[in-house]
Amino acid sequence: MYWKALFDEENLKNVVYKLNGNAEVFYRKASLKLEDTAKHIANIPISNKNPDTIARKPESIFSYDLIKNRRFTVDKFQLNVPITMNFKNQGISNINEIVNKELKYNNDIHIIGIDRGERNLIYVSVINSKGNIVYQSSLNEIINEYSNSNKKIEHKVDYHKLLDKKEEENLNARKSWKTVGNIKELKEGYISQVIHKIVELTQKYHNSIIVVEDLNKGFKNSRIKVEKQVYQKFEHMLIDKLNYLVIKERDKNEEGGVLHAYQLTNKFESFQKLGKQTGILFYIPAWCTSKIDPTTGFINRFYIKYESLEKSKEFVKKFDSIRYNRSEDYFEFDTDYSKFTYKLNETKNKWTICTYGERIRTFRNLDKNSSWSNETISLTKEFKTLFKKYTIDLNNIQRSILEKADAKFFNAIKEKDGFYGFITLFRLTVQMRNSITGENEDYLISPVKNKCSEFFRTNIENSSLPKDADANGAYNIARKGLMIVKQIKETSDDDLRKVRYNITEKEWLNFVQNDGEN
Repeated sequence: MYWKALFDEENLKNVVYKLNGNAEVFYRKASLKLEDTAKHIANIPISNKNPDTIARKPESIFSYDLIKNRRFTVDKFQLNVPITMNFKNQGISNINEIVNKELKYNNDIHIIGIDRGERNLIYVSVINSKGNIVYQSSLNEIINEYSNSNKKIEHKVDYHKLLDKKEEENLNARKSWKTVGNIKELKEGYISQVIHKIVELTQKYHNSIIVVEDLNKGFKNSRIKVEKQVYQKFEHMLIDKLNYLVIKERDKNEEGGVLHAYQLTNKFESFQKLGKQTGILFYIPAWCTSKIDPTTGFINRFYIKYESLEKSKEFVKKFDSIRYNRSEDYFEFDTDYSKFTYKLNETKNKWTICTYGERIRTFRNLDKNSSWSNETISLTKEFKTLFKKYTIDLNNIQRSILEKADAKFFNAIKEKDGFYGFITLFRLTVQMRNSITGENEDYLISPVKNKCSEFFRTNIENSSLPKDADANGAYNIARKGLMIVKQIKETSDDDLRKVRYNITEKEWLNFVQNDGEN
């Protein structure tokens, strides 16, 4: 497209693409002999590698030979022609102020939140200016459509499966001292596909900004498959793509066409010089975007472990009350966080924490050579069993527990006995993310009721809320983007180059807690 545009009459009238001097011709002799190169003969079935393709089509047949590294088996001439793109540019070195001015005076925008998940390679959530979800999707699978004989064909690649398979093959290769395959190329190929999908979203949802997590902080999660180096390459490639964006499906004279490309980011120089904004791409602190109830802003601020008899008694005393709600059949813990921790005490402190639903307990199983195991715990049922064992009065639970300040309850050492069992169950009650190792089970559940008198959970059908745990991360990253937009709107026109991009923990919790109540 760029090559043709060089000689287009419209371009020659008002130059966008300029042909430069110093063109070079290179001659590359063949470096491989055809007879020494791996070859698959035409019309002989060959096994497909794509796991999704294998299910419906285990083999393919080609009418021509497949030759590995065919380009190196023949002599080649290569023409290298330098061109200048956007020759008539205005020389603007920083478009942040222009973007911020648009955001300040535009109330109809979309925010694309991007998160590297634990169960998903990358997750995307798009919200509107009111904070409502308009699109959410995992990018584990990349689906592309192409036409063949006037027929649309859908091609799907599950990169999550491919990476899992590649990692397993590499692990086995190390154990057997075989050659380890290059997984880096697979990840980078995936990243290029993701960028294409994100660019499509910026065109589908008008007036979009993109919000990603800041890699400089909180980047220690070893379970995330897209590690820092590959993810930074994704950012770099995304910035380059948005710096000069041509939508190939558009007419050359339309906005976004080859003669009217978009510039949506600044030119990439280095991550050190990047700052917190480059055009429509913003960086936010990723603190507490995943394990948070998006409908109430509840987070777990307890530090729970058995230390001594006296500290155990103090822990129980700090609750405002502990009671059994017979009509709902769960236990309720009236909690004031200011009694448990000095941190973030200027945010909402008073909560009623309920033993609603089930949780997944992950533990080292001594019967299986200390390997990780999982079990599903029915919270209320287990609390009832524990209280019955120690004759805890359900009509006055807190006082009854404190009266058991003896070896039978507070000094019990078995995992499910006495106070040890009590804090284990309470820890599970405030555990919002629940996963089963090696399975698809992964959900968020909140222990507090929201304004609709419901307990938020992700594994139910509700398109207005995040549909799984990683979706919650992307959604809340987008909502932090909404906070940045609010801060831009509150900035004077003269200071739009000096927008405050920082979001403190206190500001974030107050935003989401007030949003959940209103």
